[in-house]
Amino acid sequence: MNEIDIQCFERIRNGDEAAFKVVYNTYYSRLYYFIFEFIPQKDIVENIIQDTFFVLWEKRTNLKDDTNLSSYLFSVAKNNCLYKLREKKYREKLFVSKSLELSEMELNYEALTKIDISTFTFKEIEKIIAETLDQLPPQCRKVFELSRFRGMKNAEIAKELHISVKTVEGHITRSLKLFKYTLRDYLPLVFYLFIC
Repeated sequence: MNEIDIQCFERIRNGDEAAFKVVYNTYYSRLYYFIFEFIPQKDIVENIIQDTFFVLWEKRTNLKDDTNLSSYLFSVAKNNCLYKLREKKYREKLFVSKSLELSEMELNYEALTKIDISTFTFKEIEKIIAETLDQLPPQCRKVFELSRFRGMKNAEIAKELHISVKTVEGHITRSLKLFKYTLRDYLPLVFYLFIC
């Protein structure tokens, strides 16, 4: 867990709503892309996300000191997805919307059951991200961090670093190519890195 996650986790356990909002804003898009990969229905995805954060808030006082926030949130989301894919009324809604065929839904269910969302997995992802960042040239790394970890737009990055927008785009493309390779075994869990 990164330092911000650790601080927010402690504060959430003590009932701090501001820390909960920070975690919500940080993880919303990550969970959205993960869930949407298996259930391509926006309203169901949003319901699963709300349920996931509700569980975090409701069970916050029961969480252990060594709980990994990423692992916990993705585990709850995964279980909620599996429930929705098994539940008849949600299956019918997915069919009515024509967003999934039965065979695709079954494959998604099967794939989702096999995804490892353990603390070890998230520590491994964090390690790979750090090692990959270290492989990038300094300017390329800076651009990627500003884009993906601080949420800045390409024009804002270009202005801050006194480079062209095209140069920013080139750095991001180069970074993403490397990250897609180094994180290839974990793509459903880190898909948010590849979305602008």
